[in-house]
Amino acid sequence: MGKMAHNDIIFVEYKEKNLKDYTLIEGLPGMGLVGTIAAKYIIEKLKFDEYGYIESGLFLPVVRIHQGIPVRPARIYISDSRKLVVLISEQIIPKNSTYALAKAVTDWIQKKGITRLVSLSGIHAYDNDPEQPILYGIAANEKSKETLKKHGLNAIEDGITTGVTAIILLNLKKTDINAISILGNVKIAADYQAAAEVLRKLNDVASLDIDVKPLLAEAKQAEHELVENLKKFKATKDSTEKFEDKTLMTA
Repeated sequence: MGKMAHNDIIFVEYKEKNLKDYTLIEGLPGMGLVGTIAAKYIIEKLKFDEYGYIESGLFLPVVRIHQGIPVRPARIYISDSRKLVVLISEQIIPKNSTYALAKAVTDWIQKKGITRLVSLSGIHAYDNDPEQPILYGIAANEKSKETLKKHGLNAIEDGITTGVTAIILLNLKKTDINAISILGNVKIAADYQAAAEVLRKLNDVASLDIDVKPLLAEAKQAEHELVENLKKFKATKDSTEKFEDKTLMTA
């Protein structure tokens, strides 16, 4: 089992491998939860193997139970046949941990020899026609701009981007790593339509050949379940903090 520590953030690999020439698909939570939804769909539909996880005190002490077993908040999956790695988190990253996590992810990418990063994210484009969804792209460096052009992504020339993904791209600016972010137009809190559009483009970028129709068909039910899960996370966090505060006051 391999470990890479970065302050309070540890990348744990069940079986350490050389990931030279692999592509990392980053699905950390952001606007519309596009990255998390899309990454989860890829992992399940293409049957990726669990490769490791991120261990850190930045995550809330709230653990999801799946099929009777606890699940790590941030996990890493792999497909050796496709030379793809997927990073997914089911917890929102606290703002004060943004830089530390982005630095840890960047260092891990470089240590493992990963040569391409594709981040899946969302953006709120006010004038977008819902009948003709437009996807946007951000490039980490000049080399990555060519990837946006090649795959017909509308590059954001001037604007603002935020969160862990933004800092990862900034950290990769002076490297030779081909790093882009694909952004879907987000309209609701958990936007499966935007995630499906991003996945369609990822099919082209990473040659996945993944069918997004089931994702769209299950969207309404999945949106409801995801929003309810997030509410449970918040309720559990709030009630736990109140209980702990009360215990400390009476101790």
